[in-house]
Amino acid sequence: MRLRAINIFSAFLGNPEKTKERTRLLRKDSDFLYLEYYNVVRYCDNDFIKQLNVECDEKAKEIAVTLKLSDGYSVITMPFNFSLYQSLSPEDKKFFWVKEITKVFNFVLPLMNCKSNKKISDFINYLNDKYKNE
Repeated sequence: MRLRAINIFSAFLGNPEKTKERTRLLRKDSDFLYLEYYNVVRYCDNDFIKQLNVECDEKAKEIAVTLKLSDGYSVITMPFNFSLYQSLSPEDKKFFWVKEITKVFNFVLPLMNCKSNKKISDFINYLNDKYKNE
């Protein structure tokens, strides 16, 4: 399989409209990750996922695979505090996403069995270097 994309979305909030609204907000703020991944890495051969689906869930206590599908579209759930997130500045939100995607990749990388872990570690280093000063 080839990991080609990063998809960040909200866990279900009990109301489909509220969930869609929050997902739109999260995607708007985190879309730079998808673009950076595409520009820097393009794809990463691995044995686990085609798309990094990251669900932001306020009820989650730790990062976990919450839905494992054989077609490469598993869901990785991460703990998320929306109240804290809302209070961040736009620059801090970028830094937040870099930190969070680093945690997610650190969790999922052993599962991926990448042909080259260097691609992902280089990507994380690139993000940290680029967005730490903004």
